Amino acid sequence: MLKRIAESAYLNLASGIILVVTAGYEVVDLFGEAGIGVHHGVTIFGVVQIIKSIPEFTHGMKELNEGEEYLQK
Repeated sequence: MLKRIAESAYLNLASGIILVVTAGYEVVDLFGEAGIGVHHGVTIFGVVQIIKSIPEFTHGMKELNEGEEYLQK
């Protein structure tokens, strides 16, 4: 059960968006200050989470399209 939750594409997408938005705010707020902070790494991790979830959604959309084509025949 826990494995299903951890591998959920919806959870990966939602957490990625939340991480990018919150850490992105810090990046923009501290723009111009020298140095690399934790918020830079969190932003990159959020982008990776979003990219990880994209194949799941494209696969699902492909299956939906194939199902529609099958029903139309």
